[in-house]
Amino acid sequence: MSSRSTRFAIASLGILGFCGLGAAMSGFSIAADADSPAVTRGVPDASAPAAVSAPQDLAAPFGGSCSEECETTLSLLSDSDREGLIDLPSRVARTLAAIGPIKGDGGTKAAASVAMRLDDIDASGTVAEPGVEETLAAPIDIKAGEADCTLRWFGFLDEASRTVGTHRCRIEKAGDGTVTIEKLTGERFLVHLAPLNDRFSAAIGRTYLPEQPERDYDLKAPLNAENGNFGNVSGLATLSGGQIVLIGGAELGMKPADDTFFSVLTIAGH
Repeated sequence: MSSRSTRFAIASLGILGFCGLGAAMSGFSIAADADSPAVTRGVPDASAPAAVSAPQDLAAPFGGSCSEECETTLSLLSDSDREGLIDLPSRVARTLAAIGPIKGDGGTKAAASVAMRLDDIDASGTVAEPGVEETLAAPIDIKAGEADCTLRWFGFLDEASRTVGTHRCRIEKAGDGTVTIEKLTGERFLVHLAPLNDRFSAAIGRTYLPEQPERDYDLKAPLNAENGNFGNVSGLATLSGGQIVLIGGAELGMKPADDTFFSVLTIAGH
C-alpha cells in the first residue's frame, strides 16, 4: 500500500474521503458482537483471502445492472468521481486481497463481508442475527431519525482494519422519498442517496467542518474554500442485515492516491 507517512499525517487530522468522510464519517454501527457469526451460507467469508476482481467496465457499470435512472445519477458526478464510484467494488476486492484475512471483531468482519458483495450480483446476504439471511437492497424503505454511527477503515497504513469511532448521524426522508444522511458530531458530512439499482444507491454529498458553509456536491467547487481536505464525496449505500451500510474509497488530500483502501460506515436499526 502506498504513501504510508502521508496517510499517517492525514489520519491524524481525521480527513480520509468517504473516507474523506474519514473522521467525518465516524459513525455507523454494525450490531454484531465478536461471538456472533459475521456471515451465513452463500456469503463470502471475510476471514479468507479475497480474489482480485477485474476493473469495472465503465460502459456497462455494476455488471451491466445500470438502468437509465442509474445513468442519470452517474451523470451528476464529475468524471473522476463517476469512475471511482463504478470502480468501487473492484477497489474493495483489491484492498482485501492486499491486506489478507480480516481478523477483527464480528462487526468488522460483517462490514468487510457486505463490501465484498458489491460486485456479486447473486450474493444472498449477511446476517443481523445468527440464522437470519438477507440480501443487499437499496436503502429506500428506511426509518428517519438519529442513531449511533460507526466508521471502519480497511487498508489504512499497515493495518488490515481499524474501527475509527462512533458518533451520531441523522437520517431524513423527504416527501418524494429522497433519503439524506448527515453526520452531526465531529467532522461532518451530508449525503443524499440517489438511485443506481435494486441492490445499492449512490451516496452523493460533501464533507465539511462545522464552521464551513459548503454543504452540497458542487461540480464547480469540488473542494471547500478554507480547507481542501474537505469537499465533494461519493460512495455506495446498501441495506443489509437491518443496517444501512455506506462504502467509499475516495480520498481527499492524499497524495499519491492509494487504490487499496476503502471505508465502511454503518447505521443500525433498519
